[in-house]
Amino acid sequence: MPTKLKGMTSLEIAIIVAIVLIIAVAVGWYLYTTFVASVGGQPRLNVVSAELYSSTGQLRLVLVNPGPVDVQISSVEIAGEVVTATQTIRVGDQQTVTVTVGVRATPGTMLPGRVILSGGQSFPFNAVVKP
Repeated sequence: MPTKLKGMTSLEIAIIVAIVLIIAVAVGWYLYTTFVASVGGQPRLNVVSAELYSSTGQLRLVLVNPGPVDVQISSVEIAGEVVTATQTIRVGDQQTVTVTVGVRATPGTMLPGRVILSGGQSFPFNAVVKP
């Protein structure tokens, strides 16, 4: 008795094509998201020093932007008080940001604070209170 060889039906072909298409879309999406993540950088900022002069209320921050993108400072918060400080720091630059705050504290202590960027990221620091 000879056996009949049967070819693939159109339903089987459609299922195989659908599986291959799903795999191709998944691999393409993975490659696309990996590429987008590699070209867009998250801002970083290093607070080198932070000093609050109690007599004048001036807060002086020395900031360094190690890259990979420029950062736009929106505000500075210290001991719960938020002060607007609009300044851009380019990649690789070191800048001093000085703001006047209404916070007074005992010299020799430290106050917690943070630098807030325009994108919402924040970078904490501890400010040394000076006379």
